[in-house]
Amino acid sequence: MKNILSGIVLAAMMASCAAVKNETAISPYSASQPVGPSALVYALPQTRLYFEVELVKTLIRKGPYAEYAGRMLGLQNVPMKDAESWQIRSIRISDRQEADSKQLYTVSFTDYPQNMDRLLRFTGGGLLLDATVGNVVINSRSQGKNSDDFQFVNTAVRNTTVEKVDTLYKTILTDTAFVRIPVLQRKVMGKTAEEQAREAAQQIFNIRQSRLDVLTGNTDYHPEGAALKLVLQSLDTQEEQLLSLFNGAKIENRQTVTWPALPEKPSVSADLFYFSERTGIVSKNTAGAKAVWYEIGKAVVPASITPDQQAKNIIYYRIPQLVEISAGVDKTTLVREQVTVCQFGNIVSFPLVAPK
Repeated sequence: MKNILSGIVLAAMMASCAAVKNETAISPYSASQPVGPSALVYALPQTRLYFEVELVKTLIRKGPYAEYAGRMLGLQNVPMKDAESWQIRSIRISDRQEADSKQLYTVSFTDYPQNMDRLLRFTGGGLLLDATVGNVVINSRSQGKNSDDFQFVNTAVRNTTVEKVDTLYKTILTDTAFVRIPVLQRKVMGKTAEEQAREAAQQIFNIRQSRLDVLTGNTDYHPEGAALKLVLQSLDTQEEQLLSLFNGAKIENRQTVTWPALPEKPSVSADLFYFSERTGIVSKNTAGAKAVWYEIGKAVVPASITPDQQAKNIIYYRIPQLVEISAGVDKTTLVREQVTVCQFGNIVSFPLVAPK
């Protein structure tokens, strides 16, 4: 059962039972005192906050032909080494009501109302308590290229080897003299990185020329409409893949971390966790770590009553309090919202029997 009974709703439901001439007794719940069959236990609500933090991990991968980017393609400021950085993109605040284990009450009836099953939903044991408090939940969502299995695609270099022919001279003895004759020696050698880079650069120029020919109609086939769009998209994709061999690749992985917090009083602030722009979530002692924090604003809380050990024909409930909750990183505030927090409200009593 996922229903947590709030005080106001319970009070309204119990008031509808006033037509039944029963005397009710309410007292703080004690585990040492058994609950009879004509009784039920309920809890006042409390609010748990959840801060959903979206982290973005950015990886920069150096292209295999980065050294030739300027000379062969005129590209400037290309990454010459791999790099990693983190940033917090956003923070969202959500809340959930749950049972306050410190505010449990037992309601006893002289005669258990026969229509109780239609007024309230409760467990088979008669308990109106059901709270599921989650721990930290980490959900990873990757967008773009995955950093773990990313591979550069080299569609320009079809053969990574080349056959070279060297001319050697061999001296042989004839009947009259020594004669040098040429001998051809064939070798299969791997292409150097510069040779492969030159092929990739030439393929980029070929793609650009093909795009220009298609747009100007300088081809035997003249695509139109959707066909033209498809041809241009294919050329763009090929050029992007080849350019990444020179200017590298930028890969973003997004990760959402949900961090719970149970506020106990207004006008307080606390750190949720610590964050580094180089490595992500870290311990407090890491150099350069920044605090991801939340802050609860001021609230004017009216005085609460002290529940009696044995009160008649009333029920206790709690009036929620609206407060401002903010969260951010270091000195930057990323979110500020108004949230209703039940445990900040005052405890009051509600009569179960209307005055005559």
